[in-house]
Amino acid sequence: MLREGIHLLGATGERSNRAAFEAAARICGGDLLSTIIFMNQIHPWLDGQTPLERAEQSDNGLEFVIDMIGAIEAGVFI
Repeated sequence: MLREGIHLLGATGERSNRAAFEAAARICGGDLLSTIIFMNQIHPWLDGQTPLERAEQSDNGLEFVIDMIGAIEAGVFI
């Protein structure tokens, strides 16, 4: 299980680490490899960015990524 204090590959700061922990807990079942893949993969909802990149841009970017994770968890697809 992904835990606080572990730096996620590609995460550059506190925002991207927080988003990664949200993803791990909610949609990746705590699996580190799945979380790394999800957080470093370009997502269509993010206009060519990865969740890590968007989360690091601003507090609004972080909230968008966390909301996106919630939508995916709820079964929303594009």
